[in-house]
Amino acid sequence: MKKQLIFITVVFAVLVLAGCKDSQGSEGTKNSKENQSIEAENKIGTPALTGAVTDIQGVGELVTIKEAVNKEAAAPNGDTAQYIYEVPVININKPGAQKINSMFSDLEKDMEERIGNGQNMTLFIGSKAFLNDGILSVIMEIKNPGPYGIHTVNYDIATDREIGTKELLEKYDFDPQNLIAEINRQREEEKSRPAEKRRFNGDVIDLFTYTIITNIYTLEEHNVKQQEIENKSKEEKERYVMENIGKIKAYINGGGKFVFIHRGVLEDKELVVDN
Repeated sequence: MKKQLIFITVVFAVLVLAGCKDSQGSEGTKNSKENQSIEAENKIGTPALTGAVTDIQGVGELVTIKEAVNKEAAAPNGDTAQYIYEVPVININKPGAQKINSMFSDLEKDMEERIGNGQNMTLFIGSKAFLNDGILSVIMEIKNPGPYGIHTVNYDIATDREIGTKELLEKYDFDPQNLIAEINRQREEEKSRPAEKRRFNGDVIDLFTYTIITNIYTLEEHNVKQQEIENKSKEEKERYVMENIGKIKAYINGGGKFVFIHRGVLEDKELVVDN
């Protein structure tokens, strides 16, 4: 009889402990899910935070990066090369979103038609997307000198329209002085590099004045305006960039920083700036 009582007592104790453990595990899972939900809600509601295609903010549901081309063909030098072209597709069935999709699709098709003609030097086209407080930034980079380069679109989901750089910067109260500060920081950094390791051909501010002039003026007007700006002082060039900052392509990356696109020696380049 005493042995039976001991056995029953032990079994009861084990059941109680197991029940406590399950309760704690269930409560821990519940708390974990609640914390993840709160974290996601906070991230979505914070303008400064961004997300890449696969993160918690659901950019992957809004934008698909489609591999339009993956094939071997003749390269300009006669060798066989692998061509890989990615195209971003906004998964929103509205006129504004579809117009943007058509623009990116046309860019890719234009390059695809040139494959195998012995002149297409673009082996890779990469695409990416970021989400910021209802603004989708969609980017396609065509690795080719000339009229191509980095193409960016900032799409307002609520109003189904593309917004320009000026409106994007105003939305986040971006101070143009921050861009100038980063340009000057890059200038000083370049000075400390050996000549053979410098990343820019000339002064960084000149790359931005050149970019603005290229984006504003016709080919006939370009050279005249370029000579006019080249003769100005550093301070005048900086003022020119700040006054025309809306003419520079820009987007916000996955780290919550502004990225400005400027012309390089052969291809477009990105300059990341803190807000």
